[in-house]
This record gives sequence, structure tokens and C-alpha cells, in this order.
Amino acid sequence: MISFLNDDFLLQTQTAKTLYHKYAQNEPIFDFHNHLSPQEIYENKPLGNLANAWLDHDHYKWRAMRAAGVDEDLITGHLATSGVPEPVEGVEGRDYTRYLAFVKTLEGCVGNPLYHWSHLELQRYFGITEPLTQKNAREVWDKCNELLAKPEYAPQGLLKKMGVKILCTTDDPLDDLQWHKKLGAGVPEPVEGREGLHVLPSFRPDFIINADSPEFPEYISRLQQVDGNRFLTISDMLAAVGRRMDYFKELGSLVSDHSLEGDFYLPANFTDVNYIFEKAWIGKKLNHDELAKYKGWVLVELGKLYAKKGFVMQIHIGALRDNNSAMFQKAGKNIGEDSLNDFNYAPQLGAVLNGIYSDAGMDSLRSLSLSKGSKGPKVILYNLNPKDNEALATMAANFRNCQFGPAWWFNDHKDGIEEQIRIYARTSVLGKYVGMLTDSRSFLSYPRHEYFRRILCNYIGNQVEQGEFPWDEESLGQMVKNICWQNSVDFFGA
Repeated sequence: MISFLNDDFLLQTQTAKTLYHKYAQNEPIFDFHNHLSPQEIYENKPLGNLANAWLDHDHYKWRAMRAAGVDEDLITGHLATSGVPEPVEGVEGRDYTRYLAFVKTLEGCVGNPLYHWSHLELQRYFGITEPLTQKNAREVWDKCNELLAKPEYAPQGLLKKMGVKILCTTDDPLDDLQWHKKLGAGVPEPVEGREGLHVLPSFRPDFIINADSPEFPEYISRLQQVDGNRFLTISDMLAAVGRRMDYFKELGSLVSDHSLEGDFYLPANFTDVNYIFEKAWIGKKLNHDELAKYKGWVLVELGKLYAKKGFVMQIHIGALRDNNSAMFQKAGKNIGEDSLNDFNYAPQLGAVLNGIYSDAGMDSLRSLSLSKGSKGPKVILYNLNPKDNEALATMAANFRNCQFGPAWWFNDHKDGIEEQIRIYARTSVLGKYVGMLTDSRSFLSYPRHEYFRRILCNYIGNQVEQGEFPWDEESLGQMVKNICWQNSVDFFGA
């Protein structure tokens, strides 16, 4: 029997062990999509106790606790349904009760990636190697809390401990980015005292795309006010968006991000879309076709702007959000009440990408390649429903500098990562893969990069051991190092 979570965890062959321990393990981290707070990084305040560090922001853990029947008051603090258990005497009351509820949940999570992630977090941050149970819960609590009280366990220290060098937060176009300024975003040299950590903003224009949102009219008016120019047409609005991109770029922004959760393309011309824009701005309801025309046209125009200004365009497709209306009313968004959507969008995605690349990509097609720092479309595609893996992988291969992105959200587990790597490898060139991201709100989530790296090395190791690829340590070792770090640096132009 193999011991749990040992040094060779998930590494099934000697080749895999060599690739991981010698080449992958110590590579720095470029986290090009997450939801960490730049304010919390800058202020660098202690996270509190282990319940705070583990449970205050992690919707993966919340979902598991709900599935185990834990009262909502111990998860997000809302909708107590059965009476909250009395705090355990002699410890930190409610927080310990929350923590213990998660420990009880975790003991039943056989096959759930949370079990691996949580124990990797205990090992890598706190040096705790034994499995967490109700029997040792108090001992683990005390040890972790003792460490969390130390300055090096505040956010910046935790990021340093995991070797994070570049992380890209998720930010609204109207954000003034004051915390990024204070963190020194956009400064090419390491900022003194932060050991080379660069916290960069990402451009996430959800309110501009979602013209059916009740917030759309006010948001467009705010954009007009911030820009200082009157919007007579949708072109004026997009010009203002372009100027916001310039502002983000000055502070080091490398990426944009879009979440597409329903139909997002129908053919349209400027006259059609300008009318739809004006209709939405005065608060009138759009029908399905109007919304699809608006989204598709704007996505293409934004893609062209990104190409000109040097942003990588990230497109996340397929979340079905806020399914539990009672929980949404009580606790709001991003609490773990989301799931996979199921709609067929390959023709729509193809049309959007074709619109972006047929215009902005012409120069790059003529030159046959994009060198670092050159302008042209760069896109990463993510799907939430695994049925769309092959569709996105083959779609990405149609366009230069378009990648099938890492396993995302509900696919971010051993099976999902393995399948994503297999499909990427057989439809593209694995050696050019840009690696992994966290997509997380938790400062303790960075061992997920290690999880990915072990799975990657195991995949390549199995290819070699089974005689399907030749063993060349120097070449394959460099490939692994590139996937872990350098490919993302090159692709994003960091």
C-alpha cells in the first residue's frame, strides 16, 4: 500500500518522479486568473484563525459542507435552518465549530479533490503531514493558528512561500486600481520588500457585455462620466472602453476576462447593434436575439481592441449561476450555488473568433508568427461543461495563438486535469501549453499548482514508460519547466 500524500504523490513512474522533483517542483508560479483581493494583498493583515483562512472565501468547501448537511450559519453565516450547535467550550467558539464541521465533512470526501487540496495546504503551509480527523482536529487547529499569527503567514508571506511571482486579479473596468498602484503594479523591476511579486489587474467588462442586466443603464452612464466624453453611438462607448484598457495597461495589465453563460452571438451590423445599445441604455428589455446580436458584435470589437493593445483575451463559457434563489437573496453571489450549463455554442464561438482574427489578425498571418511584444489576437478558451472539451480544443487549433485553457472550476480535479491534458496534447502541441491557474479567492489555494504539475509529469512519464514517446531527460525536463512557468511568461508578454 502506498502511503497517503507522500513525496511521490500521483507520480506512478520513475520518469514522472524525475520530471517533477527535478524540473517542475521549484518553478515559480504565474497565476493568470484568480479572484484574490489586491487590497488584502497590500494591507497584508493576518488571515485570522484556520476557520477564517479556510472557510471565509472558499466556495468549494462551502459546497461540500452543504452536501454533508452542515447548517448554513456555519458555512456563510446565513439561513440557519436547524439550530447552530453550541460552541465548543474552551476554544474560539463559533469559528472552531465551523472548522470542526468542515473536518467532519472532509472525513467523508473520498474521491473529492477537496481532500487532496486541503491536505496539500496543511502540508505545504503548516508542515502537517498526518490526515486531518476529528481526533486530531484540535491539535491541528492550535498548530495552524500559532503559525497564522506570525507575520510571514500574512497574505504576502503565503504567496512568497508558494513561489508566486505574478498573479492577475479580476477587476472591473471602472476600478481606479488604487491597490494595484500601491502594490507597484506595472513596475518592471521587483518592488523592494515584496521579493519580486507582481500583482497585476485583469480587465473584466461583464457589465458592458451583459446588456440585459438591470445594472447596465447606470453602468454605461458611469462609464460616460468617468471617460468625460458624451456617448452618441456605441462606437463612442467602445472608444471609452479602449481608454480604460489603456489605463489598465499602464498598471501592467496583461489579460482580459469574459464569462459567457448563454447564447452570445447572432450576425448583426452596426445599425442593428447601435439601436440595441440605445434601447438597453434607457432600460428597455431586450429579447433573446437582440441580446445575442449585441454580445457577439461587442465581443468581436473588444477582441480587436485587445489585439491592438496587447491583452490576452480569456473566454470562460458555461456557468449556470445563482441557481438557488433563496440563497441568492440571503447571501448574494459567488457562494457555491452555481453549476454547469448545457448549451451548444461552437458555431457562435467560431463566429466570434473569426471576427476577431479576420481583422486584427491579418498582420500576424502575413508574418506567420507573433513575436513577444507584438500586437495581434491571443485568446484562451475555457469550458465548464466537460462535454465541450473536444469542441474547444479543436476550435482553438483553428487560430494562431489561441489556446484551449486549463481545466477550470468544476473540472479542476485529477480526472478533469488528466483529460484536459490528454485532449490538449492530441489536438495541439503540449510543449506550448501555458500551464495552470487557481481561479480562487483563497490565499491557501496555491498548492493546486503543485497538484497540476504532478499530474502533468505523470502524464508525460506514462507516455515515456509505455514506449509512446522517447526518453530525453534534458528535452522533456525543459518542456516541463516551460509549461510550469516560461510559456505563460512568453504568451502573456510578462
